[in-house]
Amino acid sequence: MATARRRLSPEDRRAELLALGAEVFGKRPYDEVRIDEIAERAGVSRALMYHYFPDKRAFFAAVVKDEADRLYAATNTQPAPGMTMFEEIRTGVLAYMAYHEQNPEAAWAAYVGLGRSDPVLLGIDDEAKNRQMEHVMTRIGEVVGGIPGQAALEPEVERDLRVILHGWLAFTFEICRQRIMDQSLEADRLADACAHTLLDAIARVPEIPPQLAEAMATARFKPQV
Repeated sequence: MATARRRLSPEDRRAELLALGAEVFGKRPYDEVRIDEIAERAGVSRALMYHYFPDKRAFFAAVVKDEADRLYAATNTQPAPGMTMFEEIRTGVLAYMAYHEQNPEAAWAAYVGLGRSDPVLLGIDDEAKNRQMEHVMTRIGEVVGGIPGQAALEPEVERDLRVILHGWLAFTFEICRQRIMDQSLEADRLADACAHTLLDAIARVPEIPPQLAEAMATARFKPQV
């Protein structure tokens, strides 16, 4: 059903189209969605729709990218003072799962069931993983900065940590994908497993500062003044 066209800024119009796309792509397979349908439901002309997005694949990629940005924001909020690294990681994994519970029609959920053969979507997926990895590496850097006499990680240790984080993110995203498909899986137990897996892997990196291995379980955020 078409809606009456409203005057919106280009940014607001694009955001409206992306939100509608997330709803439609989340309900039906990609091949069953027509770009004309999106334009009609949004109350805009087909020409305007193509002004923002050159084709359906570009539109879908933009929807997935927008959902990835929303998901990143939802899973990387400022941790509460006194929260341990384990609690922070666990909270982030739970937030990831909660996002899909609260947004069951999100295009990201549709994407994980679509397949990963499209290079544009693969690029969005890689970007999302890299952002998450840099977030965790920044947190590790904060912990290292608080260790007396430890200015920074050795290059080999940092390299190993990045490799481990890449693997852990793939592991965690797959666990979360499984939960999207099977809601009977207990989120708390899966989040515990994900957090323990990362911290255990970090602690086993050769030549890692002993204080960092200990800090992975005991580091706490100080309240911001």
